[in-house]
Amino acid sequence: MSDIKFDTLIMTIPNDYQRLKRHYDRIVGNISYGELYFVGNKEVEKLVREDGFDEQISAIDEDTILRFADVHNCVKERMKRLLDGRELPRGVTGWYYQQFLKMQYAMQCEDEYYMVWDGDTLPCKPLSMFQKETGRPYLDLKHEFHAEYFETLGRILPGFKKVIEGSFISEHMLIRTEIMRALIKEIESNTSIRGKYFWEKILNAIPEEKIQASAFSEFETYGTYVAMRYPAVYALREWHSFRLGGEFFDPDTISDRDFSWLSKDFDAISFEKGHSVREDHKNLFDNPYYQEKLTPKQMLQAAQLEFKEGYREIWSDDNSQSCTDISYGAFGEDEEKKMAERLKYLSADTWMVYEALGRELENKNIDQAFLCYENAAFLCPVSAKRRELEEKKETLKATGKVHVRKACFVILSYNNIYMMQKCLESIYINCNPESYSLVVLDNASTDGVAEWLKNQPDYGMTLLLSDENMGFASGCNEAAKHAPEGEDIFFLNNDTRVPPNALFWLRMGLYAATDIGAVGSMQNYGTVDQMEEATFELPEAYVKYGAERNVPMRYFWEEKCKLCGFAMMIKREVYDKIGGFDEQFSPGYLEDDDLSFQIKREGYRLGICHNSFIYHAGSQSFSERKDIAEVYERNRLKIERKWGFDLFLYSAMMPEELSLIESLEEKGYDREKEYQFLYYGAGCGNAISRLQYLYPNAKIVGIEENEKALEVSIKEIPIYGIEKMSEIREEDFDLVIRNNRKSEEQ
Repeated sequence: MSDIKFDTLIMTIPNDYQRLKRHYDRIVGNISYGELYFVGNKEVEKLVREDGFDEQISAIDEDTILRFADVHNCVKERMKRLLDGRELPRGVTGWYYQQFLKMQYAMQCEDEYYMVWDGDTLPCKPLSMFQKETGRPYLDLKHEFHAEYFETLGRILPGFKKVIEGSFISEHMLIRTEIMRALIKEIESNTSIRGKYFWEKILNAIPEEKIQASAFSEFETYGTYVAMRYPAVYALREWHSFRLGGEFFDPDTISDRDFSWLSKDFDAISFEKGHSVREDHKNLFDNPYYQEKLTPKQMLQAAQLEFKEGYREIWSDDNSQSCTDISYGAFGEDEEKKMAERLKYLSADTWMVYEALGRELENKNIDQAFLCYENAAFLCPVSAKRRELEEKKETLKATGKVHVRKACFVILSYNNIYMMQKCLESIYINCNPESYSLVVLDNASTDGVAEWLKNQPDYGMTLLLSDENMGFASGCNEAAKHAPEGEDIFFLNNDTRVPPNALFWLRMGLYAATDIGAVGSMQNYGTVDQMEEATFELPEAYVKYGAERNVPMRYFWEEKCKLCGFAMMIKREVYDKIGGFDEQFSPGYLEDDDLSFQIKREGYRLGICHNSFIYHAGSQSFSERKDIAEVYERNRLKIERKWGFDLFLYSAMMPEELSLIESLEEKGYDREKEYQFLYYGAGCGNAISRLQYLYPNAKIVGIEENEKALEVSIKEIPIYGIEKMSEIREEDFDLVIRNNRKSEEQ
């Protein structure tokens, strides 16, 4: 990656420039990726021009990137009440202004990357900004935490919060131009905050009384945005800059020997404004005698034992990190808590199963291999191994052959706040945030659930509030319009709880083949086609059952002619073709059957994933209606007129059919053997698909005389019309099953 060139912006003010200019040849000698620019006011520009660096360093007038006056006026307006007529110190604005400059430069940068570097910081040794093994750029991490930075982050980007144990505040950052532009665009799209430009919205997101407390970090914001939106683009690296260097070294006397010694443990050293060598530090760190005996790390660790408060430099191999200035305990504890919740019903080495499956699938189905590595990384509690798994995923993606998209949960809310809370909580805990987005539409609820949803930034949802109850079909269609472009659509009832790996295995089913258009989960409620015989007293027991059920299976996919809409995931290009639910079926019932048939008509297959179990309470939205039977019957007649056959008789697997199929083993039919089965009255195929699932080595032939039912029948098993009956010899089959679908008798 050494051939990559980018500009480095050195952010400074006149006084800092004058203090450290004798050392700026160290920046020239250690940053060798392209042009170096001091960014400051016109006085800085004048000083750089007068000093001259043989064209190695130039200057950029900061106002050509972003006008200081515009930002200053915005800060003044924000603090108008507190200022009460007093003048706003330029330093208050300047602290934010330098950060906004670093961000705004992305809008005029023509290169893939640019680097920002704090003007009070000097490199101790040559910089390498790309990982040798993968070529990925580095994001450098240190150890500190400021809660106010993430409070602001959560306001400008709802749902965002600290997700990386370290801190991105490292006095520099290599920025990918297109990602910074995307970040700016996302901030500017937040219509809940006043302002047009990102910097206006950031300032307006900070409570006026906290403006002077420096409540924003461009480094933490960009780093966290990358971690949540582009987690595989960068490689993470521990970085050590001597933040309090000015308390140990005088910038006027620090020598080449000192820099050489510092480079053993430090990448850079900072000389912050106002810092001077403390009395108890004089003739200590710059003493050649001590430098010969001790390393910089050893000396600083000893000195920090005397620190009562403030910033402390931490190394990853320290026995304790309690000396960091994290406000409310180490961030790692929060991460460990989240991982513990994620693995509540799983073992700590579950990730190994999915890594191994990923390796097995790399040469069979690259989409599924990608999903396996993604899931392994999500479940892996070891940070170094997680990064390795992310790199495997990124390597597959770099081939250009991975077509996996995120899934967008589309959930309707109506008057059941507890159900909604538990549904979203289960998604938040058990689903990889890299794999999904979330759209929730509230159907004019009256029990307070809409207000609750408004105050849930952690879930990162797009929330839509309807003034009227649109019903299921219309509500889903409206919500799906707000799904991010290109993402698969996952309709999920709000009376569900998503156990571990349920979303993962649905996606594995969806990407098992290119002609699969939609997939559905198993459940504890509903028709026998997708129902597990599991009964527990408490919903949490179903979640535990799901965690135990949602594991690799020899055969997990079963073709179906229709899917239940309680948990139905559709490939985006398929959804875009059919355009959503037919709204004539509002307020509800059978719109999911109709949608299934629409997908079948386009030539795609449907299937259920037996290892994707989702708990379903069932029919909560219709529990208070008195006319359920009438609504169902009305829609049954509508769908019969539309598709030309009785849905109940031809497309559903009857309980009696399932009982017969499951009883075959007791009658001596070994499920591993190769049989020839003939099934009369196969309908659309939902029963014989279960027969095939249980007898994977059997050859099955179906016969169905209803031509309309045949049009939407399953594809994996041949189902012929009555014209083929004369060619079939029953004596060639090991078992003949007859089903009279002209009536409800089996």
